[in-house]
Amino acid sequence: MGLSLGCVHDLDASVVEAAPAGQPYDYVVHVRTSYDYGYNPEVSADRIRLARQTIRPYCRRGHVVGEQAIQTEIPGITSSPPDRVVYLKC
Repeated sequence: MGLSLGCVHDLDASVVEAAPAGQPYDYVVHVRTSYDYGYNPEVSADRIRLARQTIRPYCRRGHVVGEQAIQTEIPGITSSPPDRVVYLKC
């Protein structure tokens, strides 16, 4: 498991994790799932922009390797947006 550089429990926070060894990316950024002025978690360009801003202290010129939506909803029991992650390489 990678080094966690943030808090996972806050929907308004983005979280940066170091990627496991051997992956084609260096960092995993869990972007926030809540809407904000100028940020829509459903828009890929917004997620990428936020991920790059979040990773900047660790990696000045990160480029996106991929994205993933992780479904956390349990049908009929919970209703929640998917967790969104962006994979970045320095």
